Amino acid sequence: MSDIETKLAQIASVISQIDDSKVPRNIRRASKEATEQWLLNKAKALDVRIAMTQNKLEELYEDPNIPPEFGTLILMINTELEKMLTEV
Repeated sequence: MSDIETKLAQIASVISQIDDSKVPRNIRRASKEATEQWLLNKAKALDVRIAMTQNKLEELYEDPNIPPEFGTLILMINTELEKMLTEV
């Protein structure tokens, strides 16, 4: 597994922290879909995977029902994804 794929797997594990009972179900489901359909989907181009994951997480961040600590987590994840996107 390449270094980038390792980082993506680590980011996916951080995204899985959103799967918490304090987070509304629709946000948990959307974060899981972003991880499975985009971030870890090796059938798609790497830059597209990263950018679409960022986009999906941004949509979740803008949801007014997300608890503040998870909003911060999403911002941190998106910052990491942005760094990776510039490397790719």
